[in-house]
Amino acid sequence: MGLASGMSIELLDPDNCRVVLKDRFWIHNPFGSVFWAVMSMAAELSTGSLVYAWCSDTNVKFILTGVEGKFTKKVRGRSFYICQSGQEVKQKLESLENPGDTCTVQLPVIAQDQAGLTVAEFQFTWSLKIPDQK
Repeated sequence: MGLASGMSIELLDPDNCRVVLKDRFWIHNPFGSVFWAVMSMAAELSTGSLVYAWCSDTNVKFILTGVEGKFTKKVRGRSFYICQSGQEVKQKLESLENPGDTCTVQLPVIAQDQAGLTVAEFQFTWSLKIPDQK
């Protein structure tokens, strides 16, 4: 769905992820602005990419457990979804030591339009866990 909606990762480093959502006519609602669900997908991708990047070389499993969103302005045109919390993921990951250990990390996302104005704010909660030994 992300590919069909025109989103892509523009920047991914240990601290940040920036997702761009292209302007496509099929992601607009009847009022001419971008569907909130498409915006949420782009925001989730910015956090999930950071979590995946930090956890990919570990035995830690992760799952999204919560999301909050606040929409402040209609999105028309290209928009950007920025998460700058890679170090928080790293710190939480380092707190896990033994099989069965779990923790959560809350990652904020700022959504901006082409002019750099904030159009929405999100917070995604991810659960991290070292699986039990079997």
